[in-house]
Amino acid sequence: MAQNDDKLVTLPLSENKAGSGLVVVTLAMLGLGIVAVHSALAGVLPSTVAWHARSDMRHMLFAIAAAIIMCTGWRFRYRWLGGNSSKWPVAAMVVLLVAIVLAALVYVPGLGHARHGRLRWLKIAPTSFGIFQPSEILKIALLVFLAAWYSHERTPARSLLRGFVVPALVTGLCLGLVVKQDLGTAVIIAVAVWLTMFLAGVRWYALAGMVIAGGSGFWYYVANDPQRLARIKAMIDPWCTDNPSAYQPRQSLLAILTGGWFGKGLGKGIVKQAYLPERSTDFIFASFSEEWGFVGAVLLMGMVIMWIWFARKSANSSTDRFGFLLAGALGSMIAIQMVMHIAVDTVAMPPTGMSFPFVSVGGTAMLVTAAAASLIVSVSAGRGGKPISLPTGA
Repeated sequence: MAQNDDKLVTLPLSENKAGSGLVVVTLAMLGLGIVAVHSALAGVLPSTVAWHARSDMRHMLFAIAAAIIMCTGWRFRYRWLGGNSSKWPVAAMVVLLVAIVLAALVYVPGLGHARHGRLRWLKIAPTSFGIFQPSEILKIALLVFLAAWYSHERTPARSLLRGFVVPALVTGLCLGLVVKQDLGTAVIIAVAVWLTMFLAGVRWYALAGMVIAGGSGFWYYVANDPQRLARIKAMIDPWCTDNPSAYQPRQSLLAILTGGWFGKGLGKGIVKQAYLPERSTDFIFASFSEEWGFVGAVLLMGMVIMWIWFARKSANSSTDRFGFLLAGALGSMIAIQMVMHIAVDTVAMPPTGMSFPFVSVGGTAMLVTAAAASLIVSVSAGRGGKPISLPTGA
């Protein structure tokens, strides 16, 4: 049965509990992120820096833009990306192709822009607003493509060639473009793709093979990079003073532990005084916990749990297979990053350069993640189409 957009009815937020809940929690996290970032950078940034070059001001502008995307983007008809179930998902393919080209341009001299020795950005203008991170776009585009691919009637998930080999090759290409410079993003992509295949109903032995291949690839990149291996050791023993990579995990733990029950107070954190690098990005949770304490940390983790719950409800409320896979894939990806960020800051994982969605500083990540969340709301708002049978465990 073909998916027909003419039969699609979009519910208003007042009648869409899962979608409205997701919007409210996302907006709350965006607002909390503005406060947390301004507090983390207060008194640290030089007063002579132009306003458009200040991380806190740029973050506020991007957060406002993300809020606008969140409040308006859900009206977009997500089925346009999946196309007709009897035809190839051309729109999703084009989006993925553009994302792949952008990710490849990072390696072109003069276009690629490196920070802290990592080549992850494209520079298209001389100002700070002219720099963006293609890998953030790529991970969303890949999941949209996979959701559309597995919704196509010619690509049964249990088929070895079209259900596993083709998606695995496309995923491998995308991972190859980002893994060398951004292992953390590569891990998020790999786990999100695996969950998407699980939701689609790919055979268990194919999923098991992906785990073995992914684990082997991860160990290869870690074992052959002394810096990454040192980060693994830092996770095991963050108090080791002989390992330079243990400095950030150790300072992160100290920030969380010294926050106590109710924190030191807004703007009164100590780690922001050059003790904890990346305090507004990779370690925003630690910085937040120092000023807001255990109670604040629990509040933020509670918001994460609520976000995940509403995202899951949105996926399960879909009336078509593409919507279910799309919301499930995008929701899983964002949830994975949230959990991994907290795990890194509490030294349950090695440092991986993982930002906190909707909270950490980050222009491209902020806008793209908001667009992904608005697509999840769009799925929950859509009514009409062919009913789906959810796989076991979904």
